[in-house]
Amino acid sequence: MFPMSSPTVAFSFSLLFLLLAAAAANLDVAKTLSGYSDFSDFSSVLNETGVADQINSKQTVTILAVPNGNLGALSGLSSEDKKMVLSVHVVLDYYDEAKLKKSHSKHNKILTTLYQQTGRARNQVGFLNLTNTGKGPVVFASAVPNSHIEAQLVKQVATKPYDLSVLQISSLLNVASVSPAPYVAPVASPPRKVLAPTSTPTPSLADEEEVSPTSSKTKPSTGSEPAAAADAPGSEQEKSAAPASVPCLASTILIVSTWTWFLLTRI
Repeated sequence: MFPMSSPTVAFSFSLLFLLLAAAAANLDVAKTLSGYSDFSDFSSVLNETGVADQINSKQTVTILAVPNGNLGALSGLSSEDKKMVLSVHVVLDYYDEAKLKKSHSKHNKILTTLYQQTGRARNQVGFLNLTNTGKGPVVFASAVPNSHIEAQLVKQVATKPYDLSVLQISSLLNVASVSPAPYVAPVASPPRKVLAPTSTPTPSLADEEEVSPTSSKTKPSTGSEPAAAADAPGSEQEKSAAPASVPCLASTILIVSTWTWFLLTRI
C-alpha cells in the first residue's frame, strides 16, 4: 500500500478528476433535444449545418430553440446562411429561468453568441440584447443597429446546470442583414455640375412683324417693285373682268344688226 503522499497516487487522483470533469462537461445537444418532438426540425438543422458539433465542444452554452412551426424563415437559405442564423441562437453562457429572474435591469445586457467566435461577425451581429426589466416578458434581439425584430422567452425546455440550458423563444432572431460575402462600400461618384438653363427671350409681336422666318432667305422688296401680294389680286380682277365684257359686245352687235336689217327693208 502506497502512502497518500506518494506522487503516483496524487497523479492518479488528478487524472481521475480530469476524466470526470471532461465527462461531465461533454454535451450532446441532439440527445438532449431528442425527447422533445416540437424541436425535431431545429435539431435536424443543427446537425445538418455542423452547429451541433460546435455546441458539443463547448463547456457552457444556452440554446435559444425555436419550435418546428416557426422555422419558415430558414426555407430557401443556403447551408452556410442557416449556420449563421443558428450560431446566433447559441449563447456562450448559462441562463435558465432562475438566473433570468435574478437579472432584472433597466438596461440591456449584451450576450455573446457562437457566431461571434467565427471571426466573421460584423455590425454587432455576433451579439444579442437581453431585455429583462421585470415588468414584462424577457426579450432577445439582435444587437445590430435598427434591428426591430424581437423574440420573447416562452419557457425553459431542458437544463444541465451549469453546462447546458435550452430555452424556447417565440421566433427566429433577426440576422437578415448578415451576408457571407464581404461588404464592399459603394464608390461615390463625383458631384455633377448643374448648369443653369439658358433663357430664350420670347419675341414680341412687333419683332415678329419686323423679322419674319423668310426674311433671311429672300431679298427684301423695295418701293419700286410691286409686291407679290398686290399682283395676285390684280390678275384675279383682270380674269374676272374679261368674261364680263363678252355679253356687252354681243348686245351691241345684235342692236346694230337689227337696225341694219330694218333700214334695208325700208328701201
